[in-house]
Order: sequence, then C-alpha cells, then structure tokens
Amino acid sequence: MSSKKILTAILLIILVFSLPVQFSLAKADDLVIMDDGRVILFITADSDVLAESTSKASDKPSPKPAAPPAPARAVPLVPAHTENTVKITPPINNDKKVQVTITPQVTPPVSPSKPSSVSQQPVNTITKTVDRVVEQGAGGQPVISIKSDKAKELTIQQGTIEVKTSSPLQINTVTHGLSVSPSQESGQISVLPKEAVQGALNKGLIDTKSVDQAKVSLTKDSSGVTYTVQSEKTGKLFGILDVKSPVEVKLSAQNGKVIKTSQSPLFTIFGNFIR
Repeated sequence: MSSKKILTAILLIILVFSLPVQFSLAKADDLVIMDDGRVILFITADSDVLAESTSKASDKPSPKPAAPPAPARAVPLVPAHTENTVKITPPINNDKKVQVTITPQVTPPVSPSKPSSVSQQPVNTITKTVDRVVEQGAGGQPVISIKSDKAKELTIQQGTIEVKTSSPLQINTVTHGLSVSPSQESGQISVLPKEAVQGALNKGLIDTKSVDQAKVSLTKDSSGVTYTVQSEKTGKLFGILDVKSPVEVKLSAQNGKVIKTSQSPLFTIFGNFIR
C-alpha cells in the first residue's frame, strides 16, 4: 500500500472519531386502562442527545445541554364504557416488551324463532407491543402496572410489592377485574398483591421489616390462583436468643385465605416461645 493511501486512511479515522456521537431515539410505550374503560396508548420519544466530542481537552467545546424529553403522544384505542378484554402475554425473549391483545366483548343478538339466521359479527381485535400496561383508578393514580423483566415472565406491581408470574393475564376494561388468561371463574384474581402480603403480615406469618424484600409469585393450578410469599421471620427464643427462619406462605388469590405455611422446625415447635 502506498504512503498516500495510508495517509488518507489515517485522516479518515481521525475524522470519524472526532465527530460527536449521536444516540438513537429511545421510545417507551405505555398502554393505560382508564377508570371509565378507555384504553389509550401513550408514546414517549426522547429527543436526540449529543455526546461530548472526543477532541483534545484544550479545544473541546462546552457540552451541549440535553433537550427536554418530548411530551407523550396519546393514541386512543378504545372509547369509554365499552367492555373489552385486554390480554397481556409474556415475551418470548429478554426485550422487556409485553404483547397486548384487546378484544371487544360482543354478544350477538339471538333470535329465538330463527337461531340459524343469526350470523356471527366479526370481532376486531387490536394487537400492540408495549413496555407496560397500567390500570388507573378513579383519581387517575395507577392501581397496578404489568411489565416484563425477562423472557416468559410478567411482573405485576402494586406500590412496592412486585409479583412474578409466567401466566398470561387479562383485564376487563369495564369491571377492571384482573384474571389469569383464559378468564374463568377459577382464574379470577380478587385479592391484589398488596392485600395478599398484608394478609400474611396481619396473621404474623412474616415480619414487618421484611415486607418490602418479600419475593411473591403467582401461579394457577386445578385449585385456582394462588400467591406464594417468600420472606423471613425473626424473633427471640425465650426472649433471649435471636432466631431467624425463611418462611413461605401460600395464599388464595380469590379470597386471601392461607393455604399453607412452611418455616423451620424451630419456629414450628417453639413458635409460642418466640417473640
């Protein structure tokens, strides 16, 4: 290679690395279920942010201030007071996106005299891929939010409590009922995560100081939908010796009743002497 070509290549490399680095647009999509049944997609796109130049410190220009984030764009998907089922499905990979399918609850008219003449009306479904699904209460505050942190798993968040589940979930836009998909009587979630953890706390099965660190999961089997709360329990045996035990509490997500409690034999045998 000639010295001229080598010099040209070096100049091109210097030119490329001396240019400011530009980051791509970051976009976040939130699907919000309003208290009146409306479903709105909020799209937020951050403005481009330029990184500092890689030039020498002596001639480096002042960093360009970051532009304020662009306001969220609201896209109405479902009007108020129309009953729809919002199904949230875990992603198959780690992109932290959830798949959402919105299906209207349409009951076609039935003619008693001519049942065969009734034709099924086509149901128009809406499919979206979003970062998070938020269910709002009457005051506009989020009641629960559903997202994904890893493949094949959803995270239900209510306040500081997070619940992990591998099951698809459904929300009715009119009743705001949460259930495990497909929505059946055995799949209804009548007790929300915060209530379930508070129930275990009220029964003295877990400690107050370990509530925020509790690991909670949601599963469904033939008996229904249940929460499993994994936490710690501490105390003093005979008021003298510090003792600690992992504890696992299984509760019904339909009525909040405790189904099973697992802890160390020390707490099981000497529970009345631990305070």
